[in-house]
Amino acid sequence: MAKQRDPVLDSMRGIGIVLMVLGHAGFPGSGFIYLFHMALFFMLSGWFFSPHTGESAHRLAYFARRKVLTLWLPFVAANTVYTLLTNLFLKLNILTADPRIADLPGNSVTTPVTAKDIIGRTAHWCVFDGGTQLGGAMWFIQALFQISLLYAAIEFLLKKLLRGGDTFIPQGILSGVLLWLGWQAQRAGWNVWGLGIVASCYGLFYLGGVLHRVQHPHGPARGALCCAGAFVALLVLGQLGSVGLADNSYTGPLYLLAASLAGWMLVYEGAHLLALVPAVGGVFSALGRATMPIVILHFLAFKLVTWLGLLATGGESYLLAAFPIYFTGGLWWVAYTAVGLALPLAAGAAWSRIKKVAHRG
Repeated sequence: MAKQRDPVLDSMRGIGIVLMVLGHAGFPGSGFIYLFHMALFFMLSGWFFSPHTGESAHRLAYFARRKVLTLWLPFVAANTVYTLLTNLFLKLNILTADPRIADLPGNSVTTPVTAKDIIGRTAHWCVFDGGTQLGGAMWFIQALFQISLLYAAIEFLLKKLLRGGDTFIPQGILSGVLLWLGWQAQRAGWNVWGLGIVASCYGLFYLGGVLHRVQHPHGPARGALCCAGAFVALLVLGQLGSVGLADNSYTGPLYLLAASLAGWMLVYEGAHLLALVPAVGGVFSALGRATMPIVILHFLAFKLVTWLGLLATGGESYLLAAFPIYFTGGLWWVAYTAVGLALPLAAGAAWSRIKKVAHRG
């Protein structure tokens, strides 16, 4: 029988994915969001990790196959499709070869691809060597795949060494060592194949497992108080430093842990409070069940807002390629966020229907 999903934990994912899109959409409080929003996903994955995974080679292999299908395959497939569509996107100005695009911070010129380019780049995607611009948010999928397999493999080895004993303390020690190595990698500017991110975020995955052992939701009054306290803590931390896990960038190891824990408390207790309003909690739970299409497609969805904005303002067509967004200030972030969530949700729902029809056939 399929395991029943926890709507509150789905709601936590939903809150996290909304925060991710907000952060990319030019929301004025993006610095605050970046303090914890991606750490939240690593911690949630650690929360769900079963220690039974390391009990046998069979369980480990099953876990690895599942991660290949749910993380590696979407990463490779999405980046390959974006590569295949490069020349079409150039014609539509979703990408551009116009050198003026380089005058916009964070943007670069895109050149047409050949069949040889597509084959070569797909081979690189298979080993997580780079990625496409429109698939830029998938760095997280890569990191989660690497961390999940590494954590499971270490769990298996520790179970063997400890003859099935508790791996909680050794995993914690290893997490601390890797966090220190990730911090050193950041200082040296080293992040080959995203391994600097893996080292830094392995401890966040472990922390999710720790929280699963010790944390329980409070009642509404205490939950609201915890939310308020976590929010204030994050405001203070935001004045002291920053976090940018996509670049393995953070003010320090203890700072990363403090911001991640405060963010977890904010979202964990917040999700339990949202559950008291079923209509609202249900929306976030639905978003939490559709994180993959949103991660993959929201940058592409942003182009609709930019295109409409350029039509309204008479902007030049090459500006459609501005990444991730072109229009900033005012309430543009509202439009980008709404479209960045709605279009991927619609695409995900359509894909699910197609798979169901194919399965019945």
